[in-house]
Amino acid sequence: MRSRTTLSVTLLMSATVLLAAALNPLNVKTGLWQVTMTTTIDELPVPHATTYNACLKPEDLSNYPFTDPKAHCTWNVVTSTSSQMQANGTCTPSGMGTVQFKMNLVAVDPGTVKATGQITADSPAGALHGSYTGAAKWVGATCPAGMR
Repeated sequence: MRSRTTLSVTLLMSATVLLAAALNPLNVKTGLWQVTMTTTIDELPVPHATTYNACLKPEDLSNYPFTDPKAHCTWNVVTSTSSQMQANGTCTPSGMGTVQFKMNLVAVDPGTVKATGQITADSPAGALHGSYTGAAKWVGATCPAGMR
């Protein structure tokens, strides 16, 4: 029985290492990016657009690279190639409940990324569901001082 358990744990760990090794970073430029995301909540009549800047470093390209610094998010990259990334995120923006994202990124070219996905939010009014679209454009190779 012990051998079976050890073998199962070893196989599980090997599969995890292989999956992690299969994730490739997006082939996009590092530096300052401007991100615009438009969210449409099924229960609300008007879409909401947000624009923010993100600073990408080489080590960010294997993670979800365009998180809003004010949204307090954690991300899990599910799949990633040089041109596409799928990630799941959990955010806790100030004044709101928990927001869950399923994000799909497509690197159109090294300076342009498009995003689509689904959103679920826990709000004081109950669960909200919707979708979003986004676009990220490379602005320049350097980020303002103090920007993460």
